[in-house]
Amino acid sequence: MKVIGVSGPIGAGKSSVVKALTEDRALARDLGGSVHSIDADAVLREARRTSLPLQRAIGAIVPEAQREDGSLDSVRLSSAAFERPETLAALEQLQWPIAREAISGARGAGEASGAALLLVEAIALLDSGLAETLDGLLLIDAPREIRQARLLERGVSAEDFARRERAQADLSRRLRAAGALPIDAQHSVAEGAAAAADALRLLCSTGERDPNPTD
Repeated sequence: MKVIGVSGPIGAGKSSVVKALTEDRALARDLGGSVHSIDADAVLREARRTSLPLQRAIGAIVPEAQREDGSLDSVRLSSAAFERPETLAALEQLQWPIAREAISGARGAGEASGAALLLVEAIALLDSGLAETLDGLLLIDAPREIRQARLLERGVSAEDFARRERAQADLSRRLRAAGALPIDAQHSVAEGAAAAADALRLLCSTGERDPNPTD
């Protein structure tokens, strides 16, 4: 089973593309097995919501984000993380072991079921060191104005988008430098998923982390 990372800036449409790929029967047929996925960022959100030890550890790093009942204020937490790089780094170091364990479990479940591919969706694939353990990377991307419009439609404020954008300013460039295959997701989900499916067929057929589709 291949394990491919899926990353990209906020609002690019990563989750929508990944969902479409897991439902793509033609892709599963071509790869010789089903396509599974795990959203590492969602795993961490749930852990922050339910794990008391994690809440206490995060509260020690970002006291202003912890409520009186011990739970975490996600708005204050994200604000602190995106405004203070050292805080973001500390939080990632604290939380990524949890994500790694979940990904390992998803890998084991996929192999046991005969899946052909596991997609690992996460923004911090590079900083976590996880990218080095994967068989390839996809960069889901779209122009800034399109990504901003998508986030505003979901209720994210322009200020919050700008703060997150600054924190991820060079993410696309770094992913490209790491060999990620770029996927243009500025149009419909179907178009982005079709381009991603072609890239996955290439990655899974060549066995290379960084195949050149123009060769």
